[in-house]
Amino acid sequence: MEKEPLIKLTWHGRETVESIPALLDQAEQIEVILPLNYNHTLFHRLHPHAPAAELEDINVSGGPELLEEIATINGLEGFNALIGTLATARAAVRIASPPKVVITLPVAKSKIPMSGISG
Repeated sequence: MEKEPLIKLTWHGRETVESIPALLDQAEQIEVILPLNYNHTLFHRLHPHAPAAELEDINVSGGPELLEEIATINGLEGFNALIGTLATARAAVRIASPPKVVITLPVAKSKIPMSGISG
């Protein structure tokens, strides 16, 4: 089965988090679009020492453990439930502005026949 390059989900709380494990086999990336009012809180959670006047532009990448940091934000606690599943899937996580969480899954290497290639 061919994977979708990107599946976009709009944030609906726990319902959104619960839908993600079933989508892991169907997509190369899953993008969870968060409400705009989360940008300020996410920025300060991920950049606690940033100057107050700094532009709140988020672009942080890491592993599933990154979700542990944002799951401490009121309303985003459900992301904690994904950490183990995404670690097992060897997924990468990126949190960006406008507020979204992008889950990138490793691409399965296609089997290319080596016949006819001379060395």
